[in-house]
Amino acid sequence: PEVRPVESLARAYLRAVGRRRPILSLPMPGRAYRGFRAGGHLAPRRAVGKRTFEEYLLTRFGSALHR
Repeated sequence: PEVRPVESLARAYLRAVGRRRPILSLPMPGRAYRGFRAGGHLAPRRAVGKRTFEEYLLTRFGSALHR
């Protein structure tokens, strides 16, 4: 598993589906989002995944990832 910013995941997704769209970075208010920004949703000691996000996108969307 990779720890990546949401913007990076969004860019990879748009690349995979062959779309060009602006990505807006908007701060989200509230305690839940503050915890998310602080990394409270991550469990690095339980990293059990084997594929990168790009590998997943390639299996999901095929060769569009390389456009």
